[in-house]
Amino acid sequence: MKPLLNLEIQRNYFFVSLEYAPFGLIGLLTPQANTTVEPEAWALLPTGYSLVNARLVSKAPSLNQRLTDYFDQLESSLLQFGNAPLSVLALACTGSSYLMGRKQEAQWVNAWQTRLNIPVVTAGLAVAAALKTLGARRLDLLSPYPNDLTQASIAYWVSHGFDIGTVQAVNASDPGFHAIYTTSSESANNAALALRTSSADAVLMLGTGMPSLKTLLIQRDRMGPPWLSSMLALMWQSVAAISNTHSGPSELQVWLEARHWAHRAQAMGIAPATT
Repeated sequence: MKPLLNLEIQRNYFFVSLEYAPFGLIGLLTPQANTTVEPEAWALLPTGYSLVNARLVSKAPSLNQRLTDYFDQLESSLLQFGNAPLSVLALACTGSSYLMGRKQEAQWVNAWQTRLNIPVVTAGLAVAAALKTLGARRLDLLSPYPNDLTQASIAYWVSHGFDIGTVQAVNASDPGFHAIYTTSSESANNAALALRTSSADAVLMLGTGMPSLKTLLIQRDRMGPPWLSSMLALMWQSVAAISNTHSGPSELQVWLEARHWAHRAQAMGIAPATT
């Protein structure tokens, strides 16, 4: 890849002291119409870390083409960050990973990490890393996707070595906007009831557009396999990738138990009170 002109991000930025990000600054890239990523990211972030958000943009009429464009047109998206001293680049879009595929995605991530000289984390690879950290092999899925994208996600997880059990659809209304982004926590919770007797090693809530924090908190306090969302995995992996010299919560179990984020979610009004 050619140099990024004045966009090249170098590790010598790390000496910069940022008022709200003394431990690290995440460059978060969000699909253009996604209304879920930013509030969930802010709720999940531990103290000492911050983010700047930019949008993945495509004029393509079809969902799958837009998802492909998001990764293919990354260079133009990065221009939105200017020369912000990013510690890690995080891409909050699992659909793009599904369509690119495991092998090509790994090559793409490695190329961009070399080019930017900072960690690059995709939501798809973050979820795979979290599931492997848990030792999970068999997964149940909670999916807000149309069938073709659900099937693409299944193929992606199988390529990472996971077995797929039950796939439970989540109902959503679509008022001329985007069905996934109009999914409510109540819809996710209702669909989750079908998996209350899950015998899988883990239950994965697909996508970064479906609200997940209320469901994660409810399921945290119930017996059964651990529940994981794409956003929780992405933020966990992003914080863990920044530096091993800071005292951030890198242990996945801390995130699953919501030790540092339950009170944030409650304060933001996007999760129920917990006991």
